[in-house]
Amino acid sequence: MKYLHCDSCGHANPLKSEYLTFCDDCGKKLPETFADWRKLHPMATFSEYTQQVGISQKTDKQNFLLSWMKRQVQPANRGKVILFFSIFLLLIAVTGTLFGKRAMFTFIYPKVPVSSLYSSWQTASIGRQALEISTPVKLWVHDQPLEGEDAKVIEYAKSYRNEDGGGIRIAVNMFSYQGNVANDLEAAVAASHNSMQLSETASDMDCKSVPVLISGMKGILEEGNYLYNGGIRLAFCNLVMIKGSSRWQIQISYRDDDQVGHQVAQRILKSVKIK
Repeated sequence: MKYLHCDSCGHANPLKSEYLTFCDDCGKKLPETFADWRKLHPMATFSEYTQQVGISQKTDKQNFLLSWMKRQVQPANRGKVILFFSIFLLLIAVTGTLFGKRAMFTFIYPKVPVSSLYSSWQTASIGRQALEISTPVKLWVHDQPLEGEDAKVIEYAKSYRNEDGGGIRIAVNMFSYQGNVANDLEAAVAASHNSMQLSETASDMDCKSVPVLISGMKGILEEGNYLYNGGIRLAFCNLVMIKGSSRWQIQISYRDDDQVGHQVAQRILKSVKIK
């Protein structure tokens, strides 16, 4: 099928008849109709006319787009175009401010895959007074130099973390304090809150705590959620245990709307033992 392009509105008119004179869309006279063309080619047929003058639909779409763009840059329409793009850019800026930060953190913190519940877990035994824990991801040594007061009162420290990704963060910290340093649960929980707020940039924290007994040792398990870096709400579990001068801390965080993450966290906590 061939078409006759309207210079006024850009509409493609099917060349079905030799009597096509006016645009089907805007009603204006079409350029180079068969009657006009026949004056210059008196012996030609309508079929020859469609082959020489008519255009294909693909070409028509290209010409229509070109024609539309030309009309938009005309002085009469230039103000509308500027207004449209100004509003468009403003909306992008506003949307980026309101939702961009959350979208970024949602990408960083995907949900825990369901496969974590069924894949083989790794059981690690770590530290002097060994802590045994099973996790769906490998824990790596993440020791950091002690600073400030901690360097003065802690004799031994060990820290393990999983790599970023997988939708869950697991931290295992072990400390041995000097004999003259008080090592009670309240102080341990307060210290863990302080480390979360410093390392995780946690705010608007909401949690509840319950006493627990792990391998015959007293502990406190906190569960709740907090706003991470002002961008996304994370759920967390914070298990703190003490015995004499030793202290163990296990922190697990995942997206607050992640049910699989919650199941994985509970399974990790149930696996904890102190040998």
